[in-house]
Amino acid sequence: MTALIAAIAAMSGLLIGYSTAVIAPVLDLITNRFGLDSIMQGVVVSSVLFGGLLGSLAAGALIRRLGERPVMIATALLFVIGPIGSACAGSVGAMLVWRTVLGLAVGGATMVTPLYVSETAPVHLRGGLVSIIQLAITIGILLSYLAGTAWTPSGWWQAMLAVGLVPALLMLLGALAVPESPRWLLLRGRQTDAEAAHHRLTGGQGLTLPPLVDEEPPGDWRDLITSRNRPVLILAAGLFAFANLSGIDAILYYAPVIFAEVGFGGTLGPILATTGIGTVNVVATVIATVLIDRLGRRPLLIGGLVPMALSLIVLAVALLTGRGSESADVAAIVCLCVFVTAFAVSLGPLPYVLMSELFPLALRGPGMGIASATAWGVNVIVSLTFPILVERIGIAWTFGFYGLISVVALLFVVALVPETRGRTLELIETNLARGHRVRDLGLPLQTDRATVISENGVTS
Repeated sequence: MTALIAAIAAMSGLLIGYSTAVIAPVLDLITNRFGLDSIMQGVVVSSVLFGGLLGSLAAGALIRRLGERPVMIATALLFVIGPIGSACAGSVGAMLVWRTVLGLAVGGATMVTPLYVSETAPVHLRGGLVSIIQLAITIGILLSYLAGTAWTPSGWWQAMLAVGLVPALLMLLGALAVPESPRWLLLRGRQTDAEAAHHRLTGGQGLTLPPLVDEEPPGDWRDLITSRNRPVLILAAGLFAFANLSGIDAILYYAPVIFAEVGFGGTLGPILATTGIGTVNVVATVIATVLIDRLGRRPLLIGGLVPMALSLIVLAVALLTGRGSESADVAAIVCLCVFVTAFAVSLGPLPYVLMSELFPLALRGPGMGIASATAWGVNVIVSLTFPILVERIGIAWTFGFYGLISVVALLFVVALVPETRGRTLELIETNLARGHRVRDLGLPLQTDRATVISENGVTS
């Protein structure tokens, strides 16, 4: 059953990545088809992201009422119909409607899949299995670029949009085959159903279910802003906000435009360069998936944010001082590769992992819904404003701005992010209930906050 859960995570991530990034190779073709200006380009790109905002908020509420499995099934169904409608769109209005529908699925998936995986995966595999989602997102992005390489010469943008139907059907079959989360069932007092679901997940091994902390009933968003839970909400939402404000979405969604700006000419030149960046993204995320449960969350976040900030600042300087020269173009490509690699091992997978670990069980649904909604809300802003910023202040100053945001993100991580590697969800929740600050939620139960935390190398 663990393999099936991993497969669902993979299909979900693949669909998130493909559905959002396929607009990069499609954009130029539909711009010519529908006569889009720069503002409408931003609207088309961000329509799926706006749907993601709505979908993540709706998923949190629906999970609380219906459960995680029904929401996964509904999400998969939206992934099935979204590509069909998008490929058949005969006007820009129809395209916006169907891309928004697809966005509902994207937003639901970013919330429900990490939640389900974190609650059903073995503790020693939890970080790696949740990070499979981000790995699959990068593969989905790469596949969208490869689709662009294959179909851009013929101008067949409909095929690029429709191919997402295949992984959607696979996700639907997987969601129909898995049981409900035992933790969700326990929270509703359904002990017998929880034991049956746990038996299916473990194959009869380890049938002792984890106890609930304080036996709390299901909560809602109002409970998230209490003094105890608010720091966790700020941390989870903040990580997603910084991940999207770093500029990664601008690079992934407008990559062909960016590469055209730095010297890649012709019809296929920008698309091929974009595919190279997608390949770098996948390889780096594979490395992150292996390291998350070995090195821990904090070292990867800090170790990734430093080169992220430096690469963007160097990129901005190179574009300002040597725009159009061969050396500046080479520097730009190197900086983009470094940035994407560093993002893929840090702010790419880790917000998903930490979001699924830190919220208490009674608030995990609404908490992850708000965190995911923050990601998509910021994503909409970045995607809408990037072409306008490039037009108004230039691409160099735009990337310099993103670099400064990465510096602020580094300070945020150093101050607030706990180390949760190898910790059970119940231990983390117990520390939260005992009033530990968010930075200390990964401490062993017998450790006092004034103790030196040797595994993190700092004193609290």
